Amino acid sequence: MNKTIAITGANGYLGNSLVTHFRSKSWKIKALVRNKPVDFFEGVTYCNYEMKSPLNEFDFDGVDFVVHTAYVKNEVDKNSDEINIEATKRLIDLCKKRKIKLVFLSSFSAHKAAVSHYGKHKFACEKLFDLQKDVVLKIGFVIGDKGILAEIVKRIKNSSFFPLVGGGQQPLQTICIKDFNLSVEKILLDKDLVGNFNLAHEEVISMEVFYKYIVKLLRAKVSFINVPTSLLLVACLFFEKLRIKLPVSSENVLGLKKLTVFSTLETQNNLRIRFKDYKMSLKIILC
Repeated sequence: MNKTIAITGANGYLGNSLVTHFRSKSWKIKALVRNKPVDFFEGVTYCNYEMKSPLNEFDFDGVDFVVHTAYVKNEVDKNSDEINIEATKRLIDLCKKRKIKLVFLSSFSAHKAAVSHYGKHKFACEKLFDLQKDVVLKIGFVIGDKGILAEIVKRIKNSSFFPLVGGGQQPLQTICIKDFNLSVEKILLDKDLVGNFNLAHEEVISMEVFYKYIVKLLRAKVSFINVPTSLLLVACLFFEKLRIKLPVSSENVLGLKKLTVFSTLETQNNLRIRFKDYKMSLKIILC
């Protein structure tokens, strides 16, 4: 019998990727979204989901698993902290009552030393979960055809210059989108897999090395320019006050300041999977 999964934020990059993956596995899918997308999937049940509002419990009838990818950014709503916390608590309570396995998507940006609002708040959300029953996925830099990588590739293709914030020496751990999808599937199907999992290849590279390999694969002609982190942060804050949008935000810069390395071998051993390294992942997506 096919399983039924509910995915919050199913219109987002990771949520949409999960919808595509589980649809290919013939799972029943309930996509919890604010608005039904124009390019919707046939066979997927779309349910209205507002993080500010109480849950419609009927939407969870027959659901075996919930993956919580929805998140309100502080730039979008100044009450985002309260909205995210309360929405997460509602899901935790419902899943506990209905005995539904719950997976929360977090980030390598979320840790005790985080200085970005995103990192600090994601870390606060992690603390709401019972790791004896629930799952928290800390995710490294996702290499896929959309998301942040797509923005990086676009800038490299369309510009002769590319900035290296802080010299591009920040540590980076990556995960291929295909490995991410497979990891979620494995975790859902094994009732014993609960707790905290770090999803990324174990190799740690610098942002500079990562960018230069992308340039190599694209055969692009780009000059890298070192941009001091503090200078870029000041510039971002200044233009944000003027409501002028830059390609990067102060949140992006703060996130880069405190990137942290995580051990991932235990996760790979527990899932019995070997994540692809950044070179193989980039070749799959870009070549």
